[in-house]
Amino acid sequence: MSESPLYLVVTIYPRPEQLAEATAQLQQMAANAMTEPGCDYQTLVVSDDEPGCLTMLEKFVSRAAWDEHMETEHNKRGNETLEPMLAKPSVLRLYTEA
Repeated sequence: MSESPLYLVVTIYPRPEQLAEATAQLQQMAANAMTEPGCDYQTLVVSDDEPGCLTMLEKFVSRAAWDEHMETEHNKRGNETLEPMLAKPSVLRLYTEA
């Protein structure tokens, strides 16, 4: 029995004066994640309804693949670099298929 895919929606709140820098950092983090075999996609999007707020949409083949992603050096370093650019903590939502 295989695990079901894991979907993530991460709402990210950069400091307004660091929006461009945070966006570039997140785009690099998404590109790094896409090199992992368990990552189906990771993309950064914006909404006209929430200016200055970024959303990362992610899909991993399983929860185990996401857990492995969270332990990669590039992800740990990326989050350490991003953290001081944030106005408040990101909101992470995990989803599985119905």
